[in-house]
Amino acid sequence: MLHSLTILLHSILSKMQNLSWQSKAFAFVLTFFAPLYSLLVLISALLLVDMLTSIYYQMREAAKGGVGSVDKLKRSLHIIQSGKLRKTAEKMFFYSVFILVAYPIDTVVLQIKPLTNVDGISAISAFSLTNFAALLICLVEITSIAANVTKITGNPVFERIVKLFSKKAHKQLDIEEDEKN
Repeated sequence: MLHSLTILLHSILSKMQNLSWQSKAFAFVLTFFAPLYSLLVLISALLLVDMLTSIYYQMREAAKGGVGSVDKLKRSLHIIQSGKLRKTAEKMFFYSVFILVAYPIDTVVLQIKPLTNVDGISAISAFSLTNFAALLICLVEITSIAANVTKITGNPVFERIVKLFSKKAHKQLDIEEDEKN
């Protein structure tokens, strides 16, 4: 077993030595940012759900003004526009850039390991730019999804859930809100 593992390791290292410097640099960057994969997938999923709930609500509202099923279908399909879809792509790009810029600052400059539990401290309450950015981005998208679902269903239960979690997050992070605002 140990012998086969040694042979496999030797084979991998010899193949890596034959790679161009560009391939080695790409592999290094990919390995450095690998811990962010699940976070970026989560943010992408939230953006997708936000976009779909928004489109559904807008299509339903546009169809209300139509007369007959063909007119309702035409009105609801007019809602989908490339400019609005581009906005979602831009949000995903800039959210990703922000996360990808914050992560090296945390790991190299501040020497913090974001997205991990360290010394029994929850990753969410340990300060890092990556955690803070991820939390803000997720809260913005969840709030938007809750608003869309509330408009669709007419039931503010999702907004109440978001407010409840917001209060718990404020309490855990010891954030005091000014009652005058």
